Amino acid sequence: MSDQNPDAGKSDEFDVAHRLTRLAQIPMLIGLSVGMVLFLITFFVDIYDAVATYEFLDRKKTILLILNLLDMVFIANLVVMVANNTYNTFRLKSSAHGEGFIKESERAYRRMKHRIVSTIVIISSIHVLSELLEFSQVNALQVAALFGFHLILLATYVVTNVFRTSD
Repeated sequence: MSDQNPDAGKSDEFDVAHRLTRLAQIPMLIGLSVGMVLFLITFFVDIYDAVATYEFLDRKKTILLILNLLDMVFIANLVVMVANNTYNTFRLKSSAHGEGFIKESERAYRRMKHRIVSTIVIISSIHVLSELLEFSQVNALQVAALFGFHLILLATYVVTNVFRTSD
């Protein structure tokens, strides 16, 4: 008879899969970092173009430029939140910290979810406002679709953040 535990092999397989999954996050973090650098370059190029072409002298174009820059800032914040959360997930070892740590992690996850959904709603609001100001470049159906999508995001925010579940 063998004294080996049949569950020991499953535990080792799970541990390897868990490690590989955590390691798979590294290229994603690198990709997000590269994306942020490209986004930063785009941010300053937009400002340079507005100054070089004197677009900032036109009130409507200035408002659209500011909305565009705000949009980029919120998208960058969203990327930072996701990258930070991914990095923290990568370095965490919940089994070493016990039950209290897991409960605290769940609260942190809920706060992160709230921030991410809130940021997406803000980005959507900026896009709707930009499209309304540039109404000559889009048709009424496109604006209605964008507004409908924004309402869906608002409903998602309400469902995920306002109504608390008992978990």
